[in-house]
Amino acid sequence: MSKEFHAIIVDKSLKDLGILNQLNVIGETKDGGWVLYKISVPEEDIDKTTRLINENLTEGSWYYHFYNEDGSKLIIVFREKICKTDNNPENWEEAIKYGQSINIPKEQLDFCPKTFAEEKY
Repeated sequence: MSKEFHAIIVDKSLKDLGILNQLNVIGETKDGGWVLYKISVPEEDIDKTTRLINENLTEGSWYYHFYNEDGSKLIIVFREKICKTDNNPENWEEAIKYGQSINIPKEQLDFCPKTFAEEKY
């Protein structure tokens, strides 16, 4: 099993798209008016990468999440809070409650994809 994590970053969530040059972007797609970037991060670099991205998040109700290959580790990152869990929705209550408290609609708190197999690009 790989010790690598992936995350999806929305272009509009970043103040400076230049930080993408410091990340390992392994995929990109457009979804409506957004560009979604898939990044790959070694497990040992998660904290450093989280700090880098959080320093560049725009104001508002944004989050992103890291997930490993089989979904046994899911790290949900809001500007002011980090929730560590797994791909079982029964374990997401803390993250969902926090997301809703910062005005993210519940239907957007589905944390997909949760495994490498669920990725579409």
